[in-house]
Amino acid sequence: MLRSKGLTEKILLLGIDGMDPRFSKKMVDEGKMPHLKKMIEQGAAREDLMLLGGMPTITPPMWATLATGAYPMTHGIIDYSIRVPGELDMTQEAFYSKFLKAEPLWDVTAKAGKKTLVWHWPGGAWPPTTDNPNLMVVDGTSPGGMGNTTHKRDEEVLIVATTKTTSGGFMPYGSNNSHIDCDFSELRPQARAMTMNLKDERIAEYYPEYLEGIVFQDYVPSKFSIRNAIFFKDSNMFHLADWALHVSMSPISEPTDWANAPEDAKEFTIYYMYGKIQKPALILQHNGKYDQVAVYGSKADKEPLFVLNEDEYTPNCPDTLPTKDGLVNVVRNMRLLEVAPDGSYLRMWASCANDCDNSDCWYPRWIFDKVKAKFGPPPATSMAAGQDADLILKCGQEQWKQAAKWQSDCMKYMMTNEGVEVVFSHFHGPDMAGHSYMKYLKDRDTSKVGEAEVRKWAENTYMWTDEYIGSFLPLVDEGWTILLFSDHSLICPENEPNDIADNSGINVGIMKELGYTVLKKDENGNEIEEIDWSKTRAIQTRANSIYINLKGREKRGIVDPADKYELEEQIITDLYGYRDKKTGKRVVSVALHNKDAVLLGMGGEYAADIIILVHENYNFDHGESLSTATGHNDTSVGPIFAAVGPGVKKGHVINQYVREVDVAPTAAVLLGVDIPAQCEGAPAYQILTEKM
Repeated sequence: MLRSKGLTEKILLLGIDGMDPRFSKKMVDEGKMPHLKKMIEQGAAREDLMLLGGMPTITPPMWATLATGAYPMTHGIIDYSIRVPGELDMTQEAFYSKFLKAEPLWDVTAKAGKKTLVWHWPGGAWPPTTDNPNLMVVDGTSPGGMGNTTHKRDEEVLIVATTKTTSGGFMPYGSNNSHIDCDFSELRPQARAMTMNLKDERIAEYYPEYLEGIVFQDYVPSKFSIRNAIFFKDSNMFHLADWALHVSMSPISEPTDWANAPEDAKEFTIYYMYGKIQKPALILQHNGKYDQVAVYGSKADKEPLFVLNEDEYTPNCPDTLPTKDGLVNVVRNMRLLEVAPDGSYLRMWASCANDCDNSDCWYPRWIFDKVKAKFGPPPATSMAAGQDADLILKCGQEQWKQAAKWQSDCMKYMMTNEGVEVVFSHFHGPDMAGHSYMKYLKDRDTSKVGEAEVRKWAENTYMWTDEYIGSFLPLVDEGWTILLFSDHSLICPENEPNDIADNSGINVGIMKELGYTVLKKDENGNEIEEIDWSKTRAIQTRANSIYINLKGREKRGIVDPADKYELEEQIITDLYGYRDKKTGKRVVSVALHNKDAVLLGMGGEYAADIIILVHENYNFDHGESLSTATGHNDTSVGPIFAAVGPGVKKGHVINQYVREVDVAPTAAVLLGVDIPAQCEGAPAYQILTEKM
């Protein structure tokens, strides 16, 4: 209910995933983020722009904290994935509201009569948490771009055509470099972390239970989110900056059997969906130079689906793709990166294909219909990396700029035309763009370009993020209060990470080295990549959690409950004593019993037996360390905070820390509504224009 008039009638919670206060401060000081500078000068922020972050420093738990004002130990979303009860080697992605045990602020505002929009909030928002007609929810089933679980129909791909090959096809994860000029037979999948995805009956058995609470009315998320990936060595997290894309390669030849091929055109084929879908294309000549590509649905078509000009970013290229329910209309973003003047070679990039007509995870569905009619379907977003400036700047970051404008336009439409008074918004651009280069903000043995050049890529990320922020600032003059914050940021570690923490599954690494996780052996006594549960006393699940293989709790438990505490003590002692092989320095920053981890908001009934946090020098880029960690080249892992508008002091420098758990109660007090029931934070009273 409304408790008082409040200090504002309308509020925008402007969440930007991965936005770094330390890097932002540097950019503001250098005049490269003028909109953020204006917001700070007209509102309130700490000198260092820091929000004292919760832990773990990763997406679902921190967005749940921002929504509820509660720590993970209370709201129940304790990590990127949470484990399946009784199964030490199975996890499930933790985005869904079925895992949220605390009241979110959007339920409060809807109940108070405020028309509330929750936009792509990846921490307990979907399915909608109340049937109150004042609540509208758009997505929130994944990080990354809007609709990753429902709109996405295939993966992004590098497209190469050359006279140097006589064969063509599709190579999964074929290259992280767009400059490919070879025969198709020479392509090889790029190396990735050593993982094993176990395909067994347990996943199929558990899936119906997993779906319970996710399917909402007739809205059905399509992503299969139960995992049992086991990392025997290394980590996918640290390889995101080397991420390989799929490759389509085709020979170039003279056109044959076309209904309407222009004179002097050359023919090649584009392979999508692991080669199952093939699209014919023509290289076109103008004034004696080949500089265009026309892509067709089939050779029988007289007109192309679209035409690409050389080195021009082209959004929303139309196409169709087959699904189990029939053909669907899709759009891709594409770029013809380079064409040889004589038409003997080309390299292109295509984003994943997004379903144009899917309104699953848009509640109510009319929101999708209205914003699509005005601004088009949700844009695709990218994982393009590999230290390739063309892929990162011309493709990946161009997509994020497009996505930022599309999202801003959609949200402002809902605010100005549909009576929305409260907006909870999430934008994933800086996080995913940062993954593509963060590792190389420091020169490393595997660096192909210098860190000074990579810093320009990071600065570019923050400049289009600043444009996104600036697009909302005129709303302040219309009576809107804006709270800007992130969930965490991304750190460039000083040293190479150890095999201690991947957020995707089970980590063997150091726990094997210390003797707590044991692998099976073959007939010759050599270890094989399979866990021996009869000898494994403890396992590390995700980045921060160690579970004892306890009798009576785990299906294959071997540790007597009477020995549990002393085994935990032994593991904690060994973790503190573990040293990096190259530097000789300690790798683990904090290791705590569950009962002690409540001091960090990480213990309790939903958490592991031991909570560990990695030293800031050995982070992957986020998810493993204390939220106060700092790294190379002005990076950190803590979140940002600034506020402006009615109810917020103007030009105020905050001297105290505002905590991540304080965001929700601060918004509640500004609006004059109840603080969420399980909230553990407090209003940031020091920024308010009225005393409490």
